[in-house]
Amino acid sequence: MEVRMSLDQATFHTQQTSQLKLQHVIFKIKPDMEEQKRLFRPSLYKVTVVAEVNGQEYEFAGYTLDHQLISQLEKDPSTFLIGAEPPFLSGTNWPDSAIADVVQTHTIPLDSLIITDGENVIATISNEEIPELIGWFNLLLT
Repeated sequence: MEVRMSLDQATFHTQQTSQLKLQHVIFKIKPDMEEQKRLFRPSLYKVTVVAEVNGQEYEFAGYTLDHQLISQLEKDPSTFLIGAEPPFLSGTNWPDSAIADVVQTHTIPLDSLIITDGENVIATISNEEIPELIGWFNLLLT
């Protein structure tokens, strides 16, 4: 489907949905981790990742923060997803979903990550900032 937009409308739309820099999104981990012990393998830790944007906190609860999740973010950020229900920390390649609708409505660059409530864009993490986010996740694992 092709969406046509006049230059004035596109300029206004771009100004209204400007990207937040990663430095304006504060990521943190809630201190209560849930350990899942496994036989013959290292334990897994389920954590709650919190993203704070403009004083508002968004929680992504119960995710296993491990090297596999980080590796997925490194290999293909477009299909990265944290969140079973809104809010989501997500890549942009989710065709036929509410995330795809948000990406199209807000003209999000396809190589970005977004934090969305399913209707609005809360923050955009540009492709150049993804290595910084990966570094932050790696720091949490040490």
